[in-house]
Amino acid sequence: MSAVLECHGITKQLKTLLDGEDDRESKINTIDSLLVEREQLLPSITPPYSLEEQRMGKEIVLWNKQIDQKLARLKIDIKRDMNGISKTKTTVQRYTNPYESMQTDGMFYDKRN
Repeated sequence: MSAVLECHGITKQLKTLLDGEDDRESKINTIDSLLVEREQLLPSITPPYSLEEQRMGKEIVLWNKQIDQKLARLKIDIKRDMNGISKTKTTVQRYTNPYESMQTDGMFYDKRN
């Protein structure tokens, strides 16, 4: 099996995995393992290429752009969830102990009387 064909298969798996709506944690683990596998495979791709390998290469480049966009969207979703969790955490902390974070800056005492 040629390296281009293996890379094409791995890229296709990445694309279909990112298209699906599975469990995010398992999806991230699978994506990570597929990316590592593809990274190890890329140096073994060397010219000359047949017509079929050239066609697959163009398809890989096209799919890779789509994969990059979907990974960026996944990253934004993760950031949004993390920000939401931290906001919820601070809100709960303020609710349970409202006098803990009182600011004393800017306060003064009027001693005229």
